[in-house]
Amino acid sequence: MHSYISIRSPLLRSTILPLSLRRYITPRYTPTAVASLSISIPDSELSARGFSINYSTTNLDPSALNDVFASVGFPRRDTARLNLALSHSSGSLVWLSRTTDPTKPVAFARATGDGVFNAVVWDVVVDPSYQGIGLGKAVMERVIADLREKGIVNIALYAEPRVISFYRPLGFIPDPDGIKGMVYSRRNLQKKKR
Repeated sequence: MHSYISIRSPLLRSTILPLSLRRYITPRYTPTAVASLSISIPDSELSARGFSINYSTTNLDPSALNDVFASVGFPRRDTARLNLALSHSSGSLVWLSRTTDPTKPVAFARATGDGVFNAVVWDVVVDPSYQGIGLGKAVMERVIADLREKGIVNIALYAEPRVISFYRPLGFIPDPDGIKGMVYSRRNLQKKKR
Protein backbone atom coordinates (compact mmCIF):
# COMPACT_ATOMS: atom_id res chain seq x y z
CA MET A 1 0.00 0.00 0.00
CA HIS A 2 1.27 3.44 -0.89
CA SER A 3 0.75 6.69 0.96
CA TYR A 4 0.27 9.92 -0.93
CA ILE A 5 1.35 13.36 0.14
CA SER A 6 0.98 16.89 -1.22
CA ILE A 7 3.78 19.32 -2.04
CA ARG A 8 3.90 23.07 -2.20
CA SER A 9 6.66 25.22 -3.60
CA PRO A 10 8.40 27.66 -1.26
CA LEU A 11 8.37 30.25 -4.06
CA LEU A 12 4.76 29.92 -5.16
CA ARG A 13 3.06 29.02 -1.92
CA SER A 14 -0.24 27.99 -3.46
CA THR A 15 1.17 25.69 -6.12
CA ILE A 16 0.48 22.01 -5.59
CA LEU A 17 2.45 19.55 -7.71
CA PRO A 18 2.04 15.81 -8.17
CA LEU A 19 4.52 13.38 -6.63
CA SER A 20 5.19 9.90 -7.88
CA LEU A 21 6.52 7.56 -5.29
CA ARG A 22 9.82 9.44 -5.33
CA ARG A 23 10.70 12.53 -3.27
CA TYR A 24 9.99 16.00 -4.60
CA ILE A 25 12.64 18.67 -4.37
CA THR A 26 12.72 22.25 -5.58
CA PRO A 27 15.44 24.93 -5.63
CA ARG A 28 15.25 28.06 -3.48
CA TYR A 29 16.13 30.66 -6.10
CA THR A 30 14.90 34.21 -6.12
CA PRO A 31 14.14 35.92 -9.44
CA THR A 32 17.46 37.78 -9.18
CA ALA A 33 19.48 34.68 -8.31
CA VAL A 34 19.86 33.66 -11.94
CA ALA A 35 22.75 36.10 -12.31
CA SER A 36 24.66 34.19 -9.63
CA LEU A 37 24.25 30.81 -11.35
CA SER A 38 27.49 29.55 -12.77
CA ILE A 39 28.49 26.64 -14.95
CA SER A 40 31.16 24.53 -13.27
CA ILE A 41 32.42 22.92 -16.49
CA PRO A 42 32.47 25.48 -19.33
CA ASP A 43 31.43 24.45 -22.83
CA SER A 44 35.03 24.83 -23.98
CA GLU A 45 36.26 22.35 -21.35
CA LEU A 46 33.56 19.82 -22.23
CA SER A 47 34.56 20.14 -25.86
CA ALA A 48 38.26 19.73 -25.01
CA ARG A 49 37.32 16.56 -23.10
CA GLY A 50 35.64 15.17 -26.22
CA PHE A 51 31.98 15.92 -25.46
CA SER A 52 29.37 17.70 -27.58
CA ILE A 53 26.60 19.73 -25.95
CA ASN A 54 23.15 19.40 -27.51
CA TYR A 55 20.05 21.49 -26.81
CA SER A 56 17.52 19.75 -29.03
CA THR A 57 16.51 16.24 -30.02
CA THR A 58 18.13 16.70 -33.44
CA ASN A 59 20.53 13.76 -33.92
CA LEU A 60 19.44 12.13 -30.62
CA ASP A 61 19.02 8.37 -31.02
CA PRO A 62 16.03 7.47 -28.82
CA SER A 63 17.11 3.81 -28.71
CA ALA A 64 20.49 4.88 -27.32
CA LEU A 65 18.71 7.09 -24.76
CA ASN A 66 16.58 4.09 -23.79
CA ASP A 67 19.82 2.12 -23.30
CA VAL A 68 21.08 4.79 -20.89
CA PHE A 69 17.73 4.75 -19.07
CA ALA A 70 17.96 0.97 -18.66
CA SER A 71 21.61 1.13 -17.55
CA VAL A 72 20.65 3.32 -14.55
CA GLY A 73 17.53 1.35 -13.64
CA PHE A 74 14.87 3.45 -15.38
CA PRO A 75 12.26 1.51 -17.34
CA ARG A 76 12.67 1.24 -21.10
CA ARG A 77 10.05 3.26 -22.93
CA ASP A 78 8.16 2.65 -26.12
CA THR A 79 10.16 4.51 -28.78
CA ALA A 80 7.14 6.25 -30.34
CA ARG A 81 5.93 7.46 -26.93
CA LEU A 82 9.46 8.50 -25.95
CA ASN A 83 9.76 10.58 -29.13
CA LEU A 84 6.41 12.21 -28.33
CA ALA A 85 7.52 12.99 -24.76
CA LEU A 86 10.78 14.47 -26.04
CA SER A 87 8.88 16.66 -28.50
CA HIS A 88 6.95 18.09 -25.54
CA SER A 89 10.11 19.07 -23.68
CA SER A 90 9.69 22.72 -24.58
CA GLY A 91 11.01 23.89 -21.21
CA SER A 92 14.60 22.81 -21.69
CA LEU A 93 16.53 19.82 -22.94
CA VAL A 94 20.29 19.22 -22.67
CA TRP A 95 22.30 16.15 -23.53
CA LEU A 96 25.96 15.36 -23.95
CA SER A 97 27.48 12.95 -26.42
CA ARG A 98 31.00 11.93 -27.29
CA THR A 99 32.22 13.84 -30.34
CA THR A 100 33.14 10.44 -31.81
CA ASP A 101 29.55 9.14 -31.42
CA PRO A 102 27.29 12.21 -31.78
CA THR A 103 23.89 10.45 -31.67
CA LYS A 104 24.47 8.48 -28.46
CA PRO A 105 23.81 10.40 -25.23
CA VAL A 106 26.13 9.90 -22.28
CA ALA A 107 24.30 12.45 -20.08
CA PHE A 108 20.75 13.76 -20.43
CA ALA A 109 18.18 15.97 -18.67
CA ARG A 110 14.97 17.64 -19.78
CA ALA A 111 12.26 19.86 -18.32
CA THR A 112 8.63 20.50 -19.13
CA GLY A 113 6.34 23.20 -17.85
CA ASP A 114 4.11 26.14 -18.55
CA GLY A 115 6.95 28.26 -19.95
CA VAL A 116 6.26 31.10 -17.52
CA PHE A 117 6.20 30.12 -13.84
CA ASN A 118 6.72 26.37 -13.39
CA ALA A 119 8.91 23.59 -14.74
CA VAL A 120 9.59 20.01 -13.76
CA VAL A 121 12.93 18.36 -14.53
CA TRP A 122 12.71 14.79 -15.84
CA ASP A 123 14.96 11.94 -16.88
CA VAL A 124 18.29 13.08 -15.45
CA VAL A 125 20.65 10.25 -16.40
CA VAL A 126 24.34 9.66 -16.93
CA ASP A 127 25.68 6.52 -18.56
CA PRO A 128 27.36 4.56 -15.71
CA SER A 129 30.68 4.47 -17.56
CA TYR A 130 30.71 8.31 -17.50
CA GLN A 131 29.46 8.89 -13.94
CA GLY A 132 31.60 10.71 -11.42
CA ILE A 133 33.22 13.20 -13.83
CA GLY A 134 30.70 16.04 -13.55
CA LEU A 135 28.49 15.35 -16.56
CA GLY A 136 25.25 15.10 -14.56
CA LYS A 137 26.03 18.42 -12.93
CA ALA A 138 26.91 19.88 -16.34
CA VAL A 139 23.52 19.03 -17.88
CA MET A 140 21.58 20.08 -14.77
CA GLU A 141 23.34 23.45 -14.52
CA ARG A 142 22.48 24.14 -18.15
CA VAL A 143 18.84 23.09 -17.75
CA ILE A 144 18.47 25.28 -14.64
CA ALA A 145 20.21 28.24 -16.30
CA ASP A 146 18.00 27.91 -19.39
CA LEU A 147 14.83 27.82 -17.30
CA ARG A 148 15.95 30.74 -15.10
CA GLU A 149 16.82 32.82 -18.19
CA LYS A 150 13.18 32.32 -19.26
CA GLY A 151 12.06 33.73 -15.91
CA ILE A 152 10.81 30.44 -14.52
CA VAL A 153 10.87 30.72 -10.72
CA ASN A 154 9.57 27.32 -9.63
CA ILE A 155 11.68 24.38 -10.76
CA ALA A 156 10.83 20.97 -9.34
CA LEU A 157 12.06 17.44 -9.86
CA TYR A 158 11.53 13.92 -8.62
CA ALA A 159 14.47 12.11 -7.06
CA GLU A 160 15.08 8.80 -5.40
CA PRO A 161 16.42 9.20 -1.85
CA ARG A 162 19.86 7.89 -2.83
CA VAL A 163 20.45 10.79 -5.26
CA ILE A 164 19.09 13.72 -3.25
CA SER A 165 22.65 14.61 -2.21
CA PHE A 166 23.48 15.14 -5.90
CA TYR A 167 20.76 17.81 -6.24
CA ARG A 168 21.37 19.73 -2.99
CA PRO A 169 24.49 21.60 -4.23
CA LEU A 170 22.45 22.68 -7.25
CA GLY A 171 20.03 24.50 -4.92
CA PHE A 172 17.31 21.87 -4.52
CA ILE A 173 15.75 20.99 -1.19
CA PRO A 174 13.51 18.04 -0.33
CA ASP A 175 9.91 18.65 0.70
CA PRO A 176 10.03 22.46 1.07
CA ASP A 177 8.26 23.69 4.20
CA GLY A 178 7.17 20.10 4.91
CA ILE A 179 4.57 20.25 2.14
CA LYS A 180 3.96 16.98 0.25
CA GLY A 181 2.51 16.08 -3.15
CA MET A 182 -0.26 13.82 -4.28
CA VAL A 183 -0.38 11.31 -7.11
CA TYR A 184 -3.37 10.29 -9.18
CA SER A 185 -3.55 6.51 -9.04
CA ARG A 186 -5.88 4.37 -11.13
CA ARG A 187 -4.97 1.47 -8.86
CA ASN A 188 -6.54 3.23 -5.86
CA LEU A 189 -9.67 4.02 -7.87
CA GLN A 190 -9.98 0.36 -8.91
CA LYS A 191 -9.72 -0.72 -5.25
CA LYS A 192 -12.59 1.63 -4.32
CA LYS A 193 -14.85 0.16 -7.03
CA ARG A 194 -14.54 -3.34 -5.60
